[in-house]
Amino acid sequence: MNPTDIGVEIENAFPLVSMPENSDLSFHSKGCHDCDEIREDLEYYRDKEISGEVIRLVQRYLSTLSAKATCWILPHYLRFCLTPEAEYNRMETEFLIYALGPTEEFQEETLNRLSLLNQIQILCLIHFLEWCFNQEYWKDYCPEELDRGIRLLRSALDSR
Repeated sequence: MNPTDIGVEIENAFPLVSMPENSDLSFHSKGCHDCDEIREDLEYYRDKEISGEVIRLVQRYLSTLSAKATCWILPHYLRFCLTPEAEYNRMETEFLIYALGPTEEFQEETLNRLSLLNQIQILCLIHFLEWCFNQEYWKDYCPEELDRGIRLLRSALDSR
């Protein structure tokens, strides 16, 4: 699969959605420093274009996002991962791979974050990780995380 093919699949599977209400952005509602921080930081970007700057902000907090916020950011994030900017920096894609391929102790939380995605979107995430696995850099850099992510997403797909 080439970047154009995965890009078309992302476009079809992940329509853009509005940012959720502030209280629905994070995994924890109140009292968690990271969740409070990401809600405050993201509020600044409400109704603005989602640029690489926003993706870089979110990359550090992927594990704190709610299922609604995940549905909002994934369309932007996945599209960004196919840009020359992401190819140059690679950090954003790396963090997404880690977020989709967590160790066993964080898999349940990850599945909760992905719980509002439909089967087509889960399949698209599998294809995205497979596409990454076919990139020499990612295949060499984080094969275990890619494999874990693909297995986790396939199990999520099978359980639906």
